[in-house]
Amino acid sequence: MRLGRYAATLVCIAAFAGRAVAAEPVAIHVGWATTPSHIQPLVDELQKRHPELFRHFGKSYTAEGLRFAGSSPQIQGMAAGQLEIAAFSPSALALAVVNAHLDLRIVADCLQDGTDGHFSVPYVVRPDGPIKTIEDVKGKRVASNAVGSSNDAAMRVMLHRHGVQDGDFTTVQTNFSNMPAMIDEDKVDLIPVMPEFNRPLVESGKYRVLFTQADAVGPAQTVLWAIAADFIKAHRPALVDFFEDHLRAVRWFLDPAHHDEAVTIAEAVTKQSRDNLDFVFTKQDIYRDPNGTPDVAAVQREIDEMVALGVVPQRVVVSPAYVDLSLIREAARRLAVQ
Repeated sequence: MRLGRYAATLVCIAAFAGRAVAAEPVAIHVGWATTPSHIQPLVDELQKRHPELFRHFGKSYTAEGLRFAGSSPQIQGMAAGQLEIAAFSPSALALAVVNAHLDLRIVADCLQDGTDGHFSVPYVVRPDGPIKTIEDVKGKRVASNAVGSSNDAAMRVMLHRHGVQDGDFTTVQTNFSNMPAMIDEDKVDLIPVMPEFNRPLVESGKYRVLFTQADAVGPAQTVLWAIAADFIKAHRPALVDFFEDHLRAVRWFLDPAHHDEAVTIAEAVTKQSRDNLDFVFTKQDIYRDPNGTPDVAAVQREIDEMVALGVVPQRVVVSPAYVDLSLIREAARRLAVQ
């Protein structure tokens, strides 16, 4: 009898332990490359300052940003299991599918270039430098945050269109923050300019815009969020909770009533001056969809153009095989009824 009660107690303990393990929050690591364009580091800071906005954080999930040099390095991070949500350019998504054989799903918007009259990344040169036309890039030095990133891929599309192939110029990989000094010091001849550097660099009159990302690829889904299909299957409820909180945060940042505090958060995260950050979440910033909906058609257009120009080796038809918008749509539906 005593042995039976002991066995029953062990069964209860095991069942309780099983429930405790099951209730452990799902850890979600979100890739990002540059901020405030990539919003996740700002969301991490907002969560500390306004935890009331994140109703499911610490319960069904935890989340934090994980920095990479660009989109393409996140392919390895995803393959190695270090990353649950990757911030991919369309070209990086295609390479992840074709080269790394990852079974991924486009799940949400991250940032869009040139959409709805918002900012488009300019590629600038020195007015007195050797580049006068796009064709002049042959034989010159071009800065890139990472080969295959969204800005890098758009640049190569434009260069290929003008007869400048990848082997015709030297690519110098470096952080976006290093690029202004590098073009100042004549270490490179062409750089892309993120919105946080646009005012002090382009508006100074010291540089000339050769072309913009919108000139290269039109309004674009510059960066999308992608998740492995098996992770979605295993953790769908937690992911919907995550996206509900994420959308609430995005809408908080986009609300003009919160602009001053949003700039303060960007200042704290980036350590840049407030004057250089006043553009955030305005028309001078990149576009973020308040419902988190990615422009899947734009993703396909960009992949197709890059395949035609030889930037991406093989065409990937993204919809429906590599798209799952059910998570973000359910999150938006929840917010609509709250």
